Amino acid sequence: MKKISFIVLLAATALLLMSAGAFAATKVTAIKAFLNGDIKFVKDGEDWRPKDDRGQEVLPISYNGTIYLPLRVIASAFNFPVAWEGSTQTVKLGEGSTVTNLYSKQVKAEFWSEKSYDIVDKKQLVFEGKQYNGAYAFAAENVGLGWYEGSPNLQLDFGKKYETLHLAMIGQSAMKVRVLNENKQQLAEEISLEEGKVTEIDIDLQGSQQAFVSAYDAANQAEKPLLYVLKDSYVTSDPLPTSR
Repeated sequence: MKKISFIVLLAATALLLMSAGAFAATKVTAIKAFLNGDIKFVKDGEDWRPKDDRGQEVLPISYNGTIYLPLRVIASAFNFPVAWEGSTQTVKLGEGSTVTNLYSKQVKAEFWSEKSYDIVDKKQLVFEGKQYNGAYAFAAENVGLGWYEGSPNLQLDFGKKYETLHLAMIGQSAMKVRVLNENKQQLAEEISLEEGKVTEIDIDLQGSQQAFVSAYDAANQAEKPLLYVLKDSYVTSDPLPTSR
């Protein structure tokens, strides 16, 4: 399975992941291909339809007797790290890429909460009409306690130092979230989450190997709601862009 998917990844790279700048290069050749909606897919014995990051179905391309799919669609389906470096027109595959998502085996998670889950059941992970493939979830504290040293949190160890953490999160209630490094230094301002809405944000890790994600329930419900840290979140060696 890995060998097959890797071949598809390489083939799809050449056709479907080039930037506008790449098409201006001298080694690019125009082709005539067709979107083929009649093709069916089976993944691990079950019917499967390729979808993009927004949950929209992606039609495969038929060209010269070969079927092609976008690289990121395949990478997401098989939890395979992939990164695009536009400055050098390079696709980076595997753990050596500058981008590592939370599906990676090198990322270790530890919970400090009375309720915590590593969720793999996809039926629980459809948010705003999009299917996600995995998440870490833990119970937030009640607002009355505010922040304290033992606040419920998720500790992430990325295996090595990174510069930027891209977090995708959703809460069962309106929440306040903090992100700290291994020295318990706060890395960004408090993040406000709306109930049931996926929020994505970039955090400057400042060369950290670990991060703590802590949360409390801004609505102060009696039943402590869950915060989902989606495994589509990732870390990268690239620094956070400087605002001008």
